[in-house]
Amino acid sequence: AGGHCKNIPTLEYGFLVQIMKYSEQRIPTLNEYCVVCDEQHVFQNGSMLKPAVCTRELCVFSFYTLGVMSGAAEEVATGAEVVDLLVAMCRAALESPRKSIIFEPYPSVVDPNDPKTLAFNPKKNYERLQKALDSVMSIREMTQGSYLEIKKQMDKLDPLAHPLLQWIISSNRSHIVKLPLSRQLKFMHTSHQFLLLSSPPAKEARFRTAKKLYGSTFAFHGSHIENWHSVLRNGLVNASYTKLQLHGAAYGKGIYLSPISSISFGYSGMGKGQHRMPTKDELVQRYNRMNTIPQVRNTLFYSDPQN
Repeated sequence: AGGHCKNIPTLEYGFLVQIMKYSEQRIPTLNEYCVVCDEQHVFQNGSMLKPAVCTRELCVFSFYTLGVMSGAAEEVATGAEVVDLLVAMCRAALESPRKSIIFEPYPSVVDPNDPKTLAFNPKKNYERLQKALDSVMSIREMTQGSYLEIKKQMDKLDPLAHPLLQWIISSNRSHIVKLPLSRQLKFMHTSHQFLLLSSPPAKEARFRTAKKLYGSTFAFHGSHIENWHSVLRNGLVNASYTKLQLHGAAYGKGIYLSPISSISFGYSGMGKGQHRMPTKDELVQRYNRMNTIPQVRNTLFYSDPQN
């Protein structure tokens, strides 16, 4: 959709009809626009499910410091395991040797010590970002308590830790929930399974219509965990013949899917070390020894034949 959805209908049939027609135009495309400035997002690949603030500095400041329109993009109830999942994806992208091209969007976080500036900016400061993320992970792993208590611990350890965690949660454009055991796919051989919805209602309606006509089936796409920080916020992109491409394109440009999960697993980077999460004791030892914790706890979503 383009800017035409913001065209004001005529008053030919009265004010109420005008409002109704304008609402019908805007509601299906609302999530394509910033919740603060109402300008189109520049980073996303197609429409996404959840509304979000754009990366323009004034909007970031208004959203995170003043709370302007924060209710429109508020994460009402993000489960602990979903938060761990989002943090793990952020960590993987940040620690990737390809971070300069895949860690996108880059965090837009207001510095609590200087509210007129953005932390980690204007030049991308990956080292400072890693330090804040280490603090997020250490507190989430070693502290159990209320939200206010966890925030207090984060603020004490690093004033940028909690703002970064807020950004990781609120910038996620997809709806993610942990699947109960009764709804999980047994052939995936893991209890860490999540349902992810990223399509807006209009796109979902088209899918359901097509499903009634042609049916549906499972298809699998293998992608490294380091890519998913961007996928959740920008959508799945066609990386063929671009700097983002990692594997061959035997059948030409496109996003490759397989009906066989084991084939897709081969493209996910599993078994190369990045999917192994340390134990709680290992995290505590690392934090006490070097004040950095590069990984999160063993509560994630990976397929593990021994799980």
